[in-house]
Parts: sequence; C-alpha cells; structure tokens
Amino acid sequence: MTEHIRPEFTPGTLPTFNGYHLQIFASGRAKISLQTLTLKKKQEFYTVLPKRDREGLRRQKARSLKDLPEHYAAVDQLLSDHPDAKVFRVHEKGNNNWTADNAHVLASLEQEALWLVMSGVVHKWQLTAMLVDVLLRGKGKRTGEASIFNEYMPSYEHDWEDAAFELADYKEGHRDVGGQPSEVPQLRQSPRPTPKPLSPTPKRESRTTIDPMTETAEDYVLDDPDDPSIFTDPPHDPPYEPFPDQPEGTAWETKTFKGGTAYGKAGLWAAYRNGDRDQISTLRQ
Repeated sequence: MTEHIRPEFTPGTLPTFNGYHLQIFASGRAKISLQTLTLKKKQEFYTVLPKRDREGLRRQKARSLKDLPEHYAAVDQLLSDHPDAKVFRVHEKGNNNWTADNAHVLASLEQEALWLVMSGVVHKWQLTAMLVDVLLRGKGKRTGEASIFNEYMPSYEHDWEDAAFELADYKEGHRDVGGQPSEVPQLRQSPRPTPKPLSPTPKRESRTTIDPMTETAEDYVLDDPDDPSIFTDPPHDPPYEPFPDQPEGTAWETKTFKGGTAYGKAGLWAAYRNGDRDQISTLRQ
C-alpha cells in the first residue's frame, strides 16, 4: 500500500528541501518542518509515541515493507543496536491518521540521542538525558507551550545522506519552558560606578621665598662623584707658606723652653711692686 508513503520523505523529493527544523516539546512530541526552497512554505509533521510502539511498528511493516525495504532495515538495525529505544510514529500536521510509513523517530535514554529515519537516510541527533526523558514521558501541556529544543539543520550540512549532529553543532540547544536557552546561568556583575574626576591637588606655596638669582647651599651639591671639581681646591683658600728646604737626614733645629724670667712668678711680683702696670697688662695678654 503506497498511500502511507509520504512523497516528502522519498529519496527523490528530499533534495528539493533546503533543510529542516527539529523541535521537541514538553508534551512528549517532536516536530519536523521541511523547509522549501522558497523559504515561504514548510511541510510540517508531528511524532507520537504509541503505548505499544513495537506492535505499531509491526503493523506498519506488514503493509509497506515490500515498498520500503531499506527504510525498515535501517530501523531494525537501530533497534538491534539500542534495545531500549522507543519508536515514534510520524504523521502530517493536523491529521493524526495520515501516517508516514517512510519516516520514523527513535529515542534512546541510554544513548541520550534521537534518530530520524527518512526512507533509509538516518540522521542522529545527540541530545541531553533531560531532553530524551521529557520526550519519552511527555508530561507537559500539548498546546500553548514553546518548544524546549529547536534547531535548524541546512541541507548543505548533510546533503540528505546519513549524518550525526553533536551538541556543539547546535545554535541554542536545550531551552527552558520559556523558550530561552537553558544554560548555566552566568553571574551578572554589577556595573562599576563611574569614577569621579580627580580634582587637582592645590600646590602648597613655600613659606620661604627664594630670590631666583640668589645662590643657596643646594647650588653646590655635586651629584657626580667623578666631577673633577670635587678634587679642585676652592679658589678662596688662603695661601700657605711652603716649608723650608732641608737636607735629607738632617734633624730640625728646635729650642727648649726653660721658662723666661718675665713669665715667672717672681717676675710678675717684681713688676707689680714696681708699679709697672703696663708691663703687667702686656703679660696678661
């Protein structure tokens, strides 16, 4: 039966799309939006997780395995590799009964991943454990809630061939229920206050006024120890008397002071008795 084979997912039609959006909702549904070349129209499909997903898959295989051998071979291989995976049925938006047998979504909590199988083309989307758990449990509202995951994968990233997308490839990744990226909140640093302009420090006037033409003691401070002026005699030094020449080996001729009469006690007393006061004054000086 070919009525359950949607042409949008066939190998001949997939290359006509620019890419597709993959959205995940807290209600446990995923949405696939194939983007047309004109960018004005999208082909939208939703997924549903049956309570007995393997039984539903067997019914689909019974009616379309003959026409879709490669597609079901890819699905069976994924289930063999990941036994915990659940199989989601894909249907057209607005018509739950219009099922696409050539498109399936599988999700594994152990692998933290989702696979989109389209006529044998397999795209693996690496997710977080939280996203897969929400998709499998589906406890959120079915209407009025924004998606918690919304990524667009252009065709030039995969050329409608088998591909795998990692978390680093996503623009936003997991988003919270408010539709904002769910990431580790960054601490906001309060803006630094604008520094006040520094007022110039008033210059202190010196209490001592120095005539600019007056020399001070600092004018003679020599900073350079190698300055030759340090080793030059000052110009105002008094002249000195040279020592008289003396033959080498000759001792200097000296006189021994024996105490003159005029300077003795007896001499002073005699002068006082004679009334020679001028002589006494001379002796005192």
